[in-house]
Amino acid sequence: MTTDDFLRVLLSIDFPEKYWSLCDRYSSSPTNTYTGQKAEVLAAFRALGIEPRYDGRDRSYVVEAEKIDEIEWSALFAKQRHSQELMISGVGPSGRVGSNFATLAYDAKLLSDPGFSRSPFSGPRPYPRPQVADAAALVGLVQEFVVLVHEIKAALRARMTRNDT
Repeated sequence: MTTDDFLRVLLSIDFPEKYWSLCDRYSSSPTNTYTGQKAEVLAAFRALGIEPRYDGRDRSYVVEAEKIDEIEWSALFAKQRHSQELMISGVGPSGRVGSNFATLAYDAKLLSDPGFSRSPFSGPRPYPRPQVADAAALVGLVQEFVVLVHEIKAALRARMTRNDT
């Protein structure tokens, strides 16, 4: 799968708009700098029946690992200094595809509309990240992240099914 193929899969589920809407719900502000404790993030995933693999080197949680066709997919929820980074990637025979959600949303939109641009002067930041203010918002963000990852994986499965016929 090429990067453009993956971006087309994301476009098939309106990923850019869904991600930017998520960022609007968990928007940046000086008070939204809560990243949560490890136990809180783990509990939020476990409440959804997901057992993440924690990597202390970069304070990230690997979730939803699954092989779809010949590609090993996984999603990553990473705690940064003042926000959370959401990512998805796949590794297969043709190499690696994927990135953080902010870059994927922007790149997918550019693929569908080469004249598109986002600017801090005329609209939302080009590469927004979700930020939460408290533990309840963190739980909500984890839930929405998992839903979006499930949508992406369902679209990948559907693409593979279409390619098999």
